[in-house]
Amino acid sequence: MKLIKNLFGMALLAGFINPIFFPDNQYWFQGFAGMAAAFIGSGLIFGFKDYAIGPRDIGNVGVMPKINQSWMMFFIGAVANLLWATLYV
Repeated sequence: MKLIKNLFGMALLAGFINPIFFPDNQYWFQGFAGMAAAFIGSGLIFGFKDYAIGPRDIGNVGVMPKINQSWMMFFIGAVANLLWATLYV
């Protein structure tokens, strides 16, 4: 069961939601769906409880940023989903 959950989470992170759920190219909704897919995919793989600890000090030059793997995979998955949404045109 964990393997299926992780594979589904990776599919959501990689952007496979766009060609499956949006065959008619609903552009206005793909961004929102991509962000939701990245959030759900990262939560399925790493756990939703890690979202409670938000990223801190991102963008500061003198301080090392603090970010956990759930948030990092969410950001990477969001970029991947938005990239596939624009390339799928």
